[in-house]
Amino acid sequence: MKSRAALAAALLAAAAVCSRADEDVLHPPRVSSEPITFVWPAPGAVIPPGGEFVFGNVSVATAPFRINGATVAVHRGGGFIAWLPVSPGTFTFHAELKISSVPAAADRSVFVTPPPAPLPDSPPAIDPASLSPHEDEALRAGDCLALRMKASRGRKAWARLPGEDWEEMQPVNPALGLYERVHCVQPGERFGPGAVDYRLGAGWSSVRAEGSARVQAPAPGDEVAVVHGRAGYANLKTGPADGFLIFPPNGARMSVTGRFGPELRVALGPGLDGWVDAKDVLVSTNAAPPAAQTGNVGVLSESFGAVVRVALSERVPFEIVEDDDLGGLTLRLFGAVGHTNLVIFDGGENDLVDQVRWRQEADGVVAYRILLKPGRRLWGYHARYGADGSVRVSLRRAPRVNPRRPLAGLRVMLDPGHMPSAPGAIGPLETKEMDANYAIAQAAEKLLKAEGAVVLMTRRSPDDEVSLTDRPRQAVDRDADLFVSLHNNALPDGTDPFAKPRGFTVFYYHPHSLALGRAVHAAYAGAVRLPDEGLQWDNLLVARLTAMPALLIENAYIILPDQEDLLNHAAFRQTLARALVKGLRDYMSDVARGK
Repeated sequence: MKSRAALAAALLAAAAVCSRADEDVLHPPRVSSEPITFVWPAPGAVIPPGGEFVFGNVSVATAPFRINGATVAVHRGGGFIAWLPVSPGTFTFHAELKISSVPAAADRSVFVTPPPAPLPDSPPAIDPASLSPHEDEALRAGDCLALRMKASRGRKAWARLPGEDWEEMQPVNPALGLYERVHCVQPGERFGPGAVDYRLGAGWSSVRAEGSARVQAPAPGDEVAVVHGRAGYANLKTGPADGFLIFPPNGARMSVTGRFGPELRVALGPGLDGWVDAKDVLVSTNAAPPAAQTGNVGVLSESFGAVVRVALSERVPFEIVEDDDLGGLTLRLFGAVGHTNLVIFDGGENDLVDQVRWRQEADGVVAYRILLKPGRRLWGYHARYGADGSVRVSLRRAPRVNPRRPLAGLRVMLDPGHMPSAPGAIGPLETKEMDANYAIAQAAEKLLKAEGAVVLMTRRSPDDEVSLTDRPRQAVDRDADLFVSLHNNALPDGTDPFAKPRGFTVFYYHPHSLALGRAVHAAYAGAVRLPDEGLQWDNLLVARLTAMPALLIENAYIILPDQEDLLNHAAFRQTLARALVKGLRDYMSDVARGK
């Protein structure tokens, strides 16, 4: 134990190191009552094998500091981060800070997942947790079902679908005792619903197990899913838990063709299926499949551009694909038959839409090409169902720009990421990402207002609770011209923070956001003295805004002590804000010049 005098001296030294006469700090520098504070990983955390980063802070930044015998560099503010090897099972990070003759010590214990190991060869056994499928499945002809298990090695193994004969499984990893059988459903084949049986060995020494999932073929027919998501839409994916496909609004009807646990497979067009979370739809049985008929098309002039309205006999899912040159877009309706006779322009001063063409692209798929007038480029669009069931696509032209003050009058929405109930990442000094994001947004707000912009904030105070889906909704409802979501980065467990340079990244999603992303990235690269991780495409919810150019920026890595220290001071936040505003100004200047 350290003497009281030694501890008092240590705390005084810590205060001397951490105190800075800087009234612009994000929060007062933290001096812990403990000599060593672990912030990450959390006590008892389950982490992958190999290596792990650990970070926190110490009371005396200049004192020698070691974790598990390895010397760890400490930032002048007291924060540290280290990348250390770990071993399977309960693992302890043991830290020592030499601030007196008897070093201060602290421990942080976690659980490291062990590598896979085979079951004992004798007596023969089956691992019940390994039985696959793990989720209920409903299949149709042509679908394949993978039956898997882990069991004692070197034996014969079988699986049996409900009410069917045993089928031999094959060893796919003999060293671990992994067995597999793939069963493809044939036309007219029926089984289930019921559990899959598994067997290892034959005769008196054989062992059996029953899976927890229920499987059946064919999938129940005449089921229709109607989108009813809390966000106002559903995510249709390419497979269960796979990549995003389209985002149909509430009310869209789709035929159900299969199930995998909580996911439903729905039909879109010939050879094209999507998967949707069952919680985001209402399922009706004995329902007629969607079979919409399109009607006439109307083109309405609006102050922001134009609205293209396609009449529909019922709501069906759709996708919109922008042209690469932003000279038009394609609206594709699924589960529809084209019956458009007229494309009617309202006679107003339409200076945006030039033509609307359509064709029956495939059985149940109708495509509408919306072409803009020569020289016009799409600023953004917003698609929804009208009260009459039609699809209404609002197309926006670029806002009017004063070349001398390109940001004047522009409605810029700043989105400081995260909120008190979901504060985001945390730094070694326990700086919360939500606070750093908000402080950067405040700095940018002042600069934008000085340029004449109208600044909108998704979080109007540091303690505002704003859901993730509400942030882009605000941008649409409040008629923003640009949207920028501000964040600071972290890393997933098992990632070496020192494996490559880490700094800022700019993310975009839609083609209409690419030019904005390039301008903002170039401004950051010229002003922010951190490693440049580039302009990246990413499927981020807030970057998927269709109504206006939208970006998400990771300004720095809050888990790195030197970058956390920068974020805690107004000078660096001002640098970030100036870079952002310059990028927005440069982009709008290009818009004014017609680039």
